[in-house]
Amino acid sequence: MMQPNTSQRNPSRRQLGIAVGLLLAAFAGVVLFLVLRPRDDQAAGARPAATRAEKRAGYRNRALLRGAPAARQEARPTISGHVYGTDGNTIAGVTVVATTFEIAGNVLSTAGSVKSDESGRFELTLPDGTYQLNASLEGYGTTATSAHLGETVNLVLPKSGVIEGRVLDERGEPVRRFAIDVLSVTTADTPATPALFSRTFESPDGSFRIDQLPSWDVVVRATAAEFAPAFSPMTTVRVGDVEKMDLTLSRGCTLTGRAVDLSGAPLPGVYVDAESVLAAGELSDVALEAAAQAQTEDDGSFNLPNVPKGMIVVRGYDGSNAVSSVEIEASSCDSLEPVKLVMSPGGSLSGVARDADGKPIAGARLTLMHRPIGFVNTLSDADGRFHFEQIPPGAIRVMARRGAQVTVVGVNIEDGKITQHDISLAPQGTGELRGRVTAGGKPLPGARLMVATALGDDGSLGLHYPITAEDGSYRVSGLTPGAYIINVESTSNGAGLRVKPGEVTTRDLQVVDLPSIKGQEAALPPPQ
Repeated sequence: MMQPNTSQRNPSRRQLGIAVGLLLAAFAGVVLFLVLRPRDDQAAGARPAATRAEKRAGYRNRALLRGAPAARQEARPTISGHVYGTDGNTIAGVTVVATTFEIAGNVLSTAGSVKSDESGRFELTLPDGTYQLNASLEGYGTTATSAHLGETVNLVLPKSGVIEGRVLDERGEPVRRFAIDVLSVTTADTPATPALFSRTFESPDGSFRIDQLPSWDVVVRATAAEFAPAFSPMTTVRVGDVEKMDLTLSRGCTLTGRAVDLSGAPLPGVYVDAESVLAAGELSDVALEAAAQAQTEDDGSFNLPNVPKGMIVVRGYDGSNAVSSVEIEASSCDSLEPVKLVMSPGGSLSGVARDADGKPIAGARLTLMHRPIGFVNTLSDADGRFHFEQIPPGAIRVMARRGAQVTVVGVNIEDGKITQHDISLAPQGTGELRGRVTAGGKPLPGARLMVATALGDDGSLGLHYPITAEDGSYRVSGLTPGAYIINVESTSNGAGLRVKPGEVTTRDLQVVDLPSIKGQEAALPPPQ
C-alpha cells in the first residue's frame, strides 16, 4: 500500500511511520491506490467476464445505494475531474475506470470507463455508490483513489520504473503464454483491489517487461492455464529503478469441499473463491486473489483447482447469508482435508449518526469497509438512524461522512446478534491548516487532499477532504490539536505535521516523482 513521502521531521520519522501505517491499514478504502486496465479475458488462466457473472448467485452489490430519489436520478450525477502529469500539465487520452463489487465482496469488476478529453477532463455517470477510480496510459505509471458519486476528483499520473523478468515452470523451463498482474499491497482486512497492470504475454523464453508502475509497494502475480498463481515478494520500483525477477509456476493443489447452512444442510449455487494470505510484517497480513473460483453443485460440493500452497482463505457468497470464510493451511496437497464452509446469517449493526454535539444527522452516508464485503453503503434516516445486516462476524470499520468531514470507527460484530453503536463526528477545534499544492512548479487546482488524525486510543480516525482552488491553495479550519497526516490523493506525496490550538499551520506540498530508493536506506538517519 502506498505511503506518503514524509521527509518532514515533525512529528519524528518513527512516529509518523507508525501513524501512516495505522492510518492506511485502518482506512484503505479511502486510499486504495489501484488501477484496473482492460485485459484480455482469454488470457492464460483468466476467466471470461460472462463466466464470472453467471456465478454471482444471489450476491447483492451493497457498495451501491438503492432507491435513489427520482430528482437525483434526473440530475445525472457523475464522478468527474482532470488527469495531470507530475509536470503540472493535463493529459488527454487517459483511460479512467470505475470499479465496484458486482460479483463478490472481494472481487472487483468494471462499472464504467471513459477517456480524458483534450483538456484532460473526464466524466463518469454511474449509480449512486462508492467506487475505486483508476487511471492509466501507456508511457506513464498508474494511479487511483476511491470516490463517491457526485465528487470531483483529480488524478496525477507519475513516471514509472521498470520490472523485467521471466516466468518458468517447476523444471526451470519457460512458460510461453501467461498473464502478469501488478497488485497493490493491501492488508487482509481491507477491501480488495484489482490489478494495477494486467497483460497477457506470448514469449518463447518466458520473458516479460512492465513499465507502468506506481511508486508504492506492489506484488507481481503470474498466472497460466493449469498452473497455480505465483507471487513475487513485495517490491517498490520508482523512476530510474529496474527490478529483475523470475516467477516459478507450479500445479498447486485442488481444494474440494462443501457449503452448508448452520443445520448442516447442503447449499447449492454458492459462489466460492480462494485467496492467498501472505505474511506482511508489523501491520497485518496481505491478501491476494488466488485465481480460483467455483459454484457449488446441488449437494453443496465445490472444487477449486490450481490453488497455491500456503495459507488460503475460502469464501462463500450466496446473498441469503453473510459472506462466510474459512482459513486453511495448504502445506501439502496430499494431506488436504475437504473444506467445510458453513454459511451463517452474520450479525447486524444499528445506531445513530451524530454531530460533535450529539445531535442526530439526517442523510449522513455510512460505509462499512472490510475484505469479504468490500464497501457497503447506507444513508441515515430523518432521525439519524442507520442499520446494516448480514455482516460477517468480527472487527469491522465504519465510516460516517457528512460533507467533507469524516469519522472512522471500529466495531465488533457477533454472529446472530444486533450490535448497537452510535457514531459521532469529530469535535470542532480552533486549529487551522493552510497551504498550496503544486506540480512541476504550477498550481494544481481541484486536487483532493486527505487530512487525517487519530481521535483517541481506540483506533478512531478523523478525516477532512479539502479541494485545492485554482491557485492550488487549500484551507482546513476547525481542527483539534494533535498530529496529522496530509496526503495528495492518488499520489505518493504527503507529510506529517502538528496542529496547535488557535494557531495556523502552513504546509505546502509538491507533487513530484519520487526518486529511486536503491541505496537510500543507508543514507537515512536512524529512527527517533
